[in-house]
Amino acid sequence: MSAALRLRAIKLPGSHRARPEGAHAVGKVAAHEPIIVWVYLKDPAVDEHEPGSAADLAALTRPTTRWSLARQRAAEYAPAIAAISKFATENGLTVRAVQAGRRCIVLKGTAERMTQVFGAVLHIYDDGERRFRARSGSLKVPSSIARLTRAVLGFDHRLQVRLRGLVSDGAGMGLWPNEVAALYGIPVAPIVAPQCVGIIALGGGYLPSDVREATVRAGLPPPNVIERSVDGSTNQYGGGTAQDEEVALDMQVVAGIVPGVKIVIYFAQNTSASLAAAIHQAVFDDVNRPHVLSISWGSAEKFWPPGPRDVVQAALADAVRLKVSVTVASGDLLATGGLSDGAAHVFFPSSSPYVLGCGGTRITLQGNAIVSEEVWKENFTGTGGGISEVFPIPAFQANAPLPPSVTTGARGRGVPDVAAAAASAPGYRIILDGNAIVKDGTSAAAPLWAAMIALANARRGVPLGLVSPILYENPNLFRSITEGDNRVGRVGYEAAPGLIWNACTGLGSPRGGEIIEALTVASIPIV
Repeated sequence: MSAALRLRAIKLPGSHRARPEGAHAVGKVAAHEPIIVWVYLKDPAVDEHEPGSAADLAALTRPTTRWSLARQRAAEYAPAIAAISKFATENGLTVRAVQAGRRCIVLKGTAERMTQVFGAVLHIYDDGERRFRARSGSLKVPSSIARLTRAVLGFDHRLQVRLRGLVSDGAGMGLWPNEVAALYGIPVAPIVAPQCVGIIALGGGYLPSDVREATVRAGLPPPNVIERSVDGSTNQYGGGTAQDEEVALDMQVVAGIVPGVKIVIYFAQNTSASLAAAIHQAVFDDVNRPHVLSISWGSAEKFWPPGPRDVVQAALADAVRLKVSVTVASGDLLATGGLSDGAAHVFFPSSSPYVLGCGGTRITLQGNAIVSEEVWKENFTGTGGGISEVFPIPAFQANAPLPPSVTTGARGRGVPDVAAAAASAPGYRIILDGNAIVKDGTSAAAPLWAAMIALANARRGVPLGLVSPILYENPNLFRSITEGDNRVGRVGYEAAPGLIWNACTGLGSPRGGEIIEALTVASIPIV
C-alpha cells in the first residue's frame, strides 16, 4: 500500500479479533504464503430494519427468484465491485472471483502484501491439536473503500466450532430415524413431489455404503446424494471421526424420514468465512434448488465478531428471500455453551431470527409410545438455549413468555424455537463405517425438523421458507415440555407447567402429523 493510502486507512468496524483462546503463537506467517480473502460489500438496506422485526420479515418475504436477485445485485453493486477491483489491482492483489449474488469479491495475494494492504496482524498458533493461521486486532482499509466494505474474511483459520465427539455407541440400543419419526406421528410414506434438502458439513465426510445400508435397514429407498465443494473442500471421510459422525447423523436422519429424498451436501471448512460461503452457495444453487437447509454446527455468540456474524446473517437473510427454510441445532453444551465464565451463552447461527433453532428433549417410552418427555440434560451435556445478547426479540416471538437473560437481565431473541428427541437413550441408530452406532444431540433435532418441512413442501407443491411465524401462531401443534432445565450450576433456564415457550425446548416437541398438515395449508406470504 502506498504511503498516501496508508495514511488514509481506517479501522474496519466489526473486524476486531482477539488472540485464539487456548493457543499460543509459535511463529510468523511466511511472507510469500498465498492468502485468499473474501471482501464482502455493504448492503445499502442493512440498517433499514431490526433483524426479525415485522418490517424486516415483510421486506425479506417479498417474492423474488435466484436469477432475478443475482441480476439485481450485479447491477446494484457494479460501481462498488469496480472500485474494489481497481483498488486491489493498484495494490498488487489479484481479483480471483467476483460473486455479485453473494455481494463478494475474492482477492489473492502474498501474506506480505495482504498484511500491508489490510493491516492484518498474523501469526501461526498451536492449540495442542493443530497449528493454524490466525489474526488479532482490527483490520484497516483505505477510506476510499471503507464505505463499501462490510467485512474481510479469510485471514483467520481458527476452528469456528468444536465437536464434543461420540457419547453413546451401543449398537443394541437406539431407534432408526423413521422409528423416532413414528413416535412423533410424522408420516413416513411415499411423497407426491421430489424434495431436495441441503446439509452443511464443516469437515469430515461419509461412506455412500453407510447411507445405503441405513435406509435398507429402515426399509426405505436410498437417497440421491449429491456432493458440492465450497472453496475447494470435499468429502473427507476420516474413518469414523467426530466430524464423520456428524455428517452421518445429519444425512441418515433426513434420508430415514423423507423417502427417496435428494440430499445435497455442501462440504466446507470449519471457519466463519467458509460457513457463510456454504450457506450462500446452497441458497443460490440453481441446479439442485434445496428449499430446506440443515445446519448442525455453531458456537457461542461471543466467538462471532460482528463482521463474520453479519456476513452469515446476510446469507441467512437471502435464505428467507428465496424461500429456503433453515434449521439449526441449538448446541449440546447446556445454557453456558460449554464456557466456564459463569455466564449463559446461546449459539449462533441458531440465535439468528432467520432460522428455526432446534433444541433437545429426553423421551421415555412405553412400548411404541412416548409416555413422558422432558428437557435433555445428562452429565455435562444437554440442550443449549437461552436469550441472545445480539439479536432483539423477533416479531414472531412478541407474544411468547421470553424471560430476561439470566446473565445480563436484558431481553432478546429466545433460543430455541422448537425441540425433538436428543438424549443418548434411546438415541438415534445410524450406520458408521459399516457398523450400527447410537448418536444423540440437537444435531439430530435439526435434520428431523428439516425433514418435516420437506414433507410439508412436498404436499403443498411450493416451498414454505421461514416457518417460525406459522409455528408461533399455533402453539397447540406442540407437546409442551414442562419438566427439566439446562442449568450448569445455577446458570441456565428451566421448563415449567403453563408456559407455551421455555428457553430449553422452545415451543416444545412436534405433533408431527398436525404440524405437517398446518404447514401444508399455510398461506404465503407468511408475514
